[in-house]
Amino acid sequence: MEANKKTYKQILKATSLFGGVQFINMFVSIVKTKMAALFIGVTGVGILGVLSSTLSFIQVLTRCGLDITAVKEIAFADKDNDISEKVELSNKLAFITGVIGFFLVLIFSPWLSQIAFSNKTYTLFFITISIAVLFNQLSVGNMAVLQGLKALKRLAKAITFSSLLSLIPTVSIYYFFGEKGIPWVILITAFISFIISRHYVNKLKIKKHSIPLKKTIVDGRDILRSGMYLSLASIVNMAVGFIIQIFITNTGGIVQVGLYNAGFILINSYVAVFFSALSKDFFPRLVEVSNNDIMVSKTVNEQANVLLLLITPCIIIFLVFKGYIVSLLFSNEFLPILGMISYGILATAFKAVSWSIGFILIAKGNDKLYFITEVVSYSVMLISIVIGYNVNGLTGLGIGFLVYHIFDLLFIKYIVTKKYKFNFNSSFNKLFYLCIFQFIIMLYLFYIKNEIIKYTIMSLVVIFSISITIIKLQKHINLKEMFNQYIKSKSIKFWR
Repeated sequence: MEANKKTYKQILKATSLFGGVQFINMFVSIVKTKMAALFIGVTGVGILGVLSSTLSFIQVLTRCGLDITAVKEIAFADKDNDISEKVELSNKLAFITGVIGFFLVLIFSPWLSQIAFSNKTYTLFFITISIAVLFNQLSVGNMAVLQGLKALKRLAKAITFSSLLSLIPTVSIYYFFGEKGIPWVILITAFISFIISRHYVNKLKIKKHSIPLKKTIVDGRDILRSGMYLSLASIVNMAVGFIIQIFITNTGGIVQVGLYNAGFILINSYVAVFFSALSKDFFPRLVEVSNNDIMVSKTVNEQANVLLLLITPCIIIFLVFKGYIVSLLFSNEFLPILGMISYGILATAFKAVSWSIGFILIAKGNDKLYFITEVVSYSVMLISIVIGYNVNGLTGLGIGFLVYHIFDLLFIKYIVTKKYKFNFNSSFNKLFYLCIFQFIIMLYLFYIKNEIIKYTIMSLVVIFSISITIIKLQKHINLKEMFNQYIKSKSIKFWR
């Protein structure tokens, strides 16, 4: 029982920790976007978007899933010597893959400019950001070390300070150099991330370990081969996203694409805190017990349970205030996305559970099966979203997105149950059906025209949902005691 309390506390602490990080990153991102719009204009923002997308694609292509496989290798190490060896191997692979990415962008910069902008005017831009590929990959290696060793506070600080410290040079460069400063913003941001993340890795004081060239090649080849499937899965994801945008552009026009992007930016930003904690804290813990199927089931059940408890009231509250949220963050011109985001936000509950299960395949090292499941799932997403949009526009697209995530959960659950005999316990199943019940009520309330009745019942559902979360969490954790300990620790730090 004490072990369960400790686990639930760790999950909540990680969620709150990376929730704060996510909030700061969102704030910095908003400021950067505003400054970009002010100093480099719409054209500059477009150039920045194209360069960033190209950079992301090259990095995914050359990274070979190192951001995940390195975490797994380090988290699975159990001796000091073994840990230092894995860390050194991770650093070497980050450098090698970074150099490969650097040369790819450098050599093909004229063709990348031609493909991206239909001319070679931006060749020098691509040459400049080629160095950013190397620094970004080195940063990925550093972050993997922090994550694999579960140095979560240092990881959070590295992410936060990298984001904050990049703000001043970004604004300054845009102000003084305008569009010409865009590639330098990308490069300096990558360099700052590398320096900060390296600083926090050095604080761990990991023993230096020399790895012979032959061992580096053999072990590195296995890790990169394993990660290749993860990279391919990411590329499939990016390709499907691109196809969907092209489809909407050809079918509904550029305005519809803008509404579509705004809708998913809103949904993803709203629940990003939960998925950030899922990858940063949960994955290393799952890797540690990956050889024990009973412990894997226990770990996944606990994580999915807490995720569902936390995300459900957030979804309910979002559905109540969705109109105000859209008007506040965007404008009334974006109100046509209300139907889409109503169904889209419901999908995130199923996504939280399916992600929790999906990590089992990666933790177990079954990357090929993971890739196959991703290809099947993304194919279903493409089909369901296309059909949904054709039937009922953006609202139908949101319904298609919800249908896809329900399928994804059932599909991945079937795979891991058949392969590893994984099952949810009765406690989770009861909670899951209770959450579905709340979602059904909210869906029904969408179609009630009487505003007083609608919002009265919605308010009751919000109170009920929050109460359930507090009661359920209280069974596992003394929330009052945890809160008091947090305040006490902060007070001590303040007076020191």
